[in-house]
Amino acid sequence: MSNKNHSILDKWRAKYGAIVIAFSCLLSLISSWGKNWILTGILGLGVLLCGAIGFFDIRRARTDFNRNCRERNE
Repeated sequence: MSNKNHSILDKWRAKYGAIVIAFSCLLSLISSWGKNWILTGILGLGVLLCGAIGFFDIRRARTDFNRNCRERNE
C-alpha cells in the first residue's frame, strides 16, 4: 500500500539526500584533516560513496522524469 501523494520534502530527500550527506562529510573531512586519520579516512569514504549514490539518484530521477514526459506526449 503505497501513497502516491508524497510531500515535496519527501521528493527532495529522495533526490538530493545523499548529495547533502556527501557535502556534510566533505566539510567535516576538511575540518578534521590531520587531527584524526581514522576519522579522516571514514569521512573520505563517506564522501566517495554518498557522492556516487547521490549522482546516480539524480541521474535516475532525471531519466524517469524524461520518460514520463515522453509517455505523456505520445
